[in-house]
Amino acid sequence: MAGPVTIVGVLVTGTMGAVITQLATQTRHRVFACDLSAEALERDQLYVRDGLVRFARRSAFSEPAAEEHYGRIHWTVDMQEIAAADAAIEVIVEKVEPKKEAFAALDRILPPDALLLTNTSSISITDLASATKRPDRVCETHFFTPPPVREAVEVPRGLLTSDETVERVGVLIESFGKLPVVVNKDVPGFVANRCLVPMLIEASRLLEEGVASKEEIDLLVKKGLGFPIGPFELGDFIGLDVISYVHSELGDPYYTPLRILKEMVRVGHLGQKTGWGFYEHEGEA
Repeated sequence: MAGPVTIVGVLVTGTMGAVITQLATQTRHRVFACDLSAEALERDQLYVRDGLVRFARRSAFSEPAAEEHYGRIHWTVDMQEIAAADAAIEVIVEKVEPKKEAFAALDRILPPDALLLTNTSSISITDLASATKRPDRVCETHFFTPPPVREAVEVPRGLLTSDETVERVGVLIESFGKLPVVVNKDVPGFVANRCLVPMLIEASRLLEEGVASKEEIDLLVKKGLGFPIGPFELGDFIGLDVISYVHSELGDPYYTPLRILKEMVRVGHLGQKTGWGFYEHEGEA
């Protein structure tokens, strides 16, 4: 079996990639963080630095330790520079073809034993693995928002993912201080989003019928049911196109998105990644 993962590559695009970068470095991994442009990389750097400062203020670690953590990150716009990573996690746009292109590129540059991991919330792991020559080393690491404080990480395996890879991914997730939960079948939406999508559809139905506002629904789910985040807030975070994807893959009327969800996806209001969803997200797009 290959050795433990000590060097992590992160293909960062937006908030989730930045917080995974933060999580990896604050658990003492060397990190190579790659984004598409210098402008995007600057946003990532600010987000990670602010996140580490917040944790230091909460006494999770000292201010000098926060600086030490930040210093373990190598920032780059050149994917070739993450070629030494033991595992690479892609956190790019939630679309099949760009992810497959990223996996094919990573497959060419990473060592033969390196793991290829994705933070997709719905796309088939088996499909993504088909773009590589190491489908047995491709696996999902689905972090929940926000990764530094959510305990569990969903680990769905593809059809060809090896037991050794699942074991190595589990060790990596545990080294992040998290609980890996293996999903044995590569199904649309995996477990977490299969539970989330019906909740968001029902919340949208209540909103369409004028039963309550989106703010009131989110507030009741948080303060009444005890969820850490409301359905509309969470839908914005994961991307509203996930609902359409799960429905299209399953073909089950139970997962049919409501008119309001279809219209928002149609006009490109997908949540944080586009700057607009159920809420406005200034500076996120």
